[in-house]
Amino acid sequence: MAAKKNTVTAPAAPAADIATTTPDTATAPASTARPDGPAGVVWDAVTANPGATVPVIANAAGVARAVAKAELIALATSGRVVCTPGGRGDNGRALPDTWAPAQDTTDITTVPVPGTAPEGPAAGAAEATVPQAPAVTAEAIAEAMRIMQAEADRRAAAEADLAKAMAEEEARRAKVLADLAKARTAEDTRRALADLLTAVTTTYAAVVAGDEAATTAGLERIHTEANNVRKASKAGPVRTGAKGTGTVRTDRAAPRPLRPEVVAHLNAHPGKEFTPGEIAKVLGRSSGAVANALETLAKNGEAVLTSERPARYTAPTATATGTAAGDGDAS
Repeated sequence: MAAKKNTVTAPAAPAADIATTTPDTATAPASTARPDGPAGVVWDAVTANPGATVPVIANAAGVARAVAKAELIALATSGRVVCTPGGRGDNGRALPDTWAPAQDTTDITTVPVPGTAPEGPAAGAAEATVPQAPAVTAEAIAEAMRIMQAEADRRAAAEADLAKAMAEEEARRAKVLADLAKARTAEDTRRALADLLTAVTTTYAAVVAGDEAATTAGLERIHTEANNVRKASKAGPVRTGAKGTGTVRTDRAAPRPLRPEVVAHLNAHPGKEFTPGEIAKVLGRSSGAVANALETLAKNGEAVLTSERPARYTAPTATATGTAAGDGDAS
């Protein structure tokens, strides 16, 4: 009889407590992958300068302020950056807004249950996140347009201020030049009048002394200096229109009769002969007019022609005296 085999059934091992619950998972923050295009350089500038203003970020990114502002708004919309309003300072002036990257949170991954296959293509592999292009909203476009319009207004105001400053400077320079020209005219006129006064004084002394050569030279100098006074003072003849005729005339002194002056000059120098040109220089008249006057005076017996080439004239009293003396010698 076969012996009976004793078999002892081993007690079943107590089932190990298997954790079936997993810690709560937190929602992953917005992707931190670098965006493409202008948004990328703006993102780099924000991360390098957290808490900076739009001008600082735009300068660091090398883009216009309007572009930087638009991209910052888009990044804020996608949750990448946070805008902190500037508020107002102690003096009540508005402070600029500041921008900084959004605070990152620690990624909490799901703890796999022992004995279960990990989800996804590979165990522990993080699911790839595809970056999304920043959304350009209507508000961002409107803000960019507002900034561009403000810049255009600023440029227009700056151009107007520059034009006004240039006009004021040109007016100032014109006034300075006018004052200098006025001072130059006054100085030239003063010098010319002084020279004229000297000529008149010396000529008067020559007349008193009976120095005919000095008198003739002095009268010529007087006429020259008087012309210099007119040029220095820039004074021209006063021209007025004759009422009712529409013609233009020059206001002058009443014309002086020439023949009485010629006769007076001949009588003042009895026995001396003069050419029309010599008398014209003394009287300040044209030689042609003096020549015509002498011809008329010779016909009337008020002057005597002593030589035809060149024409010379003398007072008739001297001729009569000379003729009488000649008759006495002949007898």
